[in-house]
Amino acid sequence: MAALTTTALNSGDLLPLTCTREGTCCHGKTVWLNPWELAQLAQGRGLSTVAFRNAHVDHGIQLRFNGPSGKLGAACSQYTPGIGCVAHPSRPLACRLYPLGREKRGAQIRYVHEGRQFPCLSGCPSVTSLPPMTVGDYLTGQEVRAGELAQDAYLEMAQDLAEGAFVVLFDSGLAAQRGPQVLAQWKAVIEMDAASRQRVIGETWFELLTAPNLGDDLGDPTAWIGAHRQQFQAAAQTAFGQLRDADTLAAASVRFLALALHLVQAVGAANPTDVGRRWLAAAKNRGL
Repeated sequence: MAALTTTALNSGDLLPLTCTREGTCCHGKTVWLNPWELAQLAQGRGLSTVAFRNAHVDHGIQLRFNGPSGKLGAACSQYTPGIGCVAHPSRPLACRLYPLGREKRGAQIRYVHEGRQFPCLSGCPSVTSLPPMTVGDYLTGQEVRAGELAQDAYLEMAQDLAEGAFVVLFDSGLAAQRGPQVLAQWKAVIEMDAASRQRVIGETWFELLTAPNLGDDLGDPTAWIGAHRQQFQAAAQTAFGQLRDADTLAAASVRFLALALHLVQAVGAANPTDVGRRWLAAAKNRGL
């Protein structure tokens, strides 16, 4: 399969970015949700996070597209024909950015779109009759800042969880006892789909990951996610801090890895399988 072509953009690039509000982009897409975005959507719809998740989200991280079919597939669960997005003020970053994508490598951030031609031209050709906007003006108008802060903070939390998998494996003596067997379990989790990974995570940790009890003040995503990280670290220390048995240590390492991968997918900024394979290679490079 040929590699997907992407076009990198500068903030001053002019594109036919003025939206025609036809709803084309609300059909047949995949939208991943991190826990802060899930809480935002739930609050915007007047539901608890758990109620919204159970009604409208798959695996705790994927917005359900089960509405009426359009020319590009089924509509988003938050889309009503003739009205549009009923959750628009609390929409996730992927929807705010569309059709752009955001790539972060270290401190460097760039915006891209798929293909050489601007994607909206095929779905909504009437955009060509509207005034163009710069990429910078579009991003400002879409109010992407909070969503970008949340994306970056959850990528850091995913790295924390992956580090937990390494710590349990290498700092407990587990690697010496059954390192190859644990890495085989890591490999299996890395290749899993989201539904299978959710089963590995287990109900208790799935709830803590996707629906933390942190209150309704979502205005500062950095603070909210910081509290989520602290809550998770405290729970992990209580559950795993005194483990000594090889079987339970192995299960803890695998669960940490599954949680990290689930969060990577929830953020939507990277392919969790690719990230997991890099983590696996790093573990093997430590002598396993």
